[in-house]
Amino acid sequence: MHSKAINIQNYFSNNYSEGRTRFLNACEKNNLTVKSFIHPNHKGPSKEDLAADTAWIGPKNAAKVLMVLCGTHGLEASTGAATILQFLETTPQTHLPDNTAILLVHPVNPYGWAYDRRGNEDGIDLNRNFLDHTKPYPANPAYDTLHSLIKSANVDEDGLIEFTATFHRYVETYGMAQAVSGITAGQYKHPDGMSFGGSAPSWSVQTLFKIANQYLTEAKNVILLDWHTGIGDFGKPYFIMDAPVLSAEFKRASSWWLKHNIHSDDILDGASPNYTGLLIKGMKEKIKYLNQVEITSVVIEWGTYKLDAMLQSLLMDDWLKSNRDIDASITKQVRIQLRDRFCPENPDWRQAVLKQAPTLYMQALEGLKNW
Repeated sequence: MHSKAINIQNYFSNNYSEGRTRFLNACEKNNLTVKSFIHPNHKGPSKEDLAADTAWIGPKNAAKVLMVLCGTHGLEASTGAATILQFLETTPQTHLPDNTAILLVHPVNPYGWAYDRRGNEDGIDLNRNFLDHTKPYPANPAYDTLHSLIKSANVDEDGLIEFTATFHRYVETYGMAQAVSGITAGQYKHPDGMSFGGSAPSWSVQTLFKIANQYLTEAKNVILLDWHTGIGDFGKPYFIMDAPVLSAEFKRASSWWLKHNIHSDDILDGASPNYTGLLIKGMKEKIKYLNQVEITSVVIEWGTYKLDAMLQSLLMDDWLKSNRDIDASITKQVRIQLRDRFCPENPDWRQAVLKQAPTLYMQALEGLKNW
């Protein structure tokens, strides 16, 4: 872990456009070939291209691959992207273990980052969109009862306070598990609602599958690392896996990141939502059939604020679905608040991320080496 202060401005970008420019420049500096998957139907706020840019570090036929994603939840990308920039600066190709490569995807959801949204261009939560859309969708009756409350809430200070109070009254009646699952687990009935998982594979899902098909056909062992923010203690990494505690996959990850508790799900105030359509699960199922690949998939969250603040953030994010006028003063204020909730401007928080991330990357590579 770094002990000296790090110049955080070198890594944390203010917006998608700046982040993309920095990533492309870092790849050029490292003589990396970038493949860009440009969104065919949408542009950024300044009419710039929106792209999932990919870069491969190491031998093309490497059997061991660390696949790093950021920005599944749009505006959360800034933090994962900062760790990627730092990683590119400090880990040239010559430092990789034998037969090992790194695949960077920056970001999964360019629209969300560009417009300060967790969801994508269709109002879909991509982390609920990785499921078989030919089968009946799972019901979420708890969300059905909360939908009208969510859509009628205001996002000014009084409205956020009232929403939080109403949520806690719901908790008193139905319990935290039902309340948290209702809001966050995923739902497929209300397109204008929170945690909507879509009705078909999104552009980002299709793009990630294309990326896997193009890059991972020679791989045998893959670590899929998906950076997120919001859950956990302030400035601390929080590990989440979609794997049973007694599984070989879970045991591997626990041995690689020994000083960190690996959670078989994220637990919010004692409640563990029953998620549907998770990226790490959907990508695991996709990748393992490419070449009989063994895969260890993990989400690493960087903790920001407490439960009430993050619930309010989910409400504000949902509010933006129906209020996309980026020039409106209240919309601008909501976007500013969302950026800080998911990527705090607090320099101590950003220092903490950049001081810990290099070790997490190195532990992943060491794990690959010994796998």
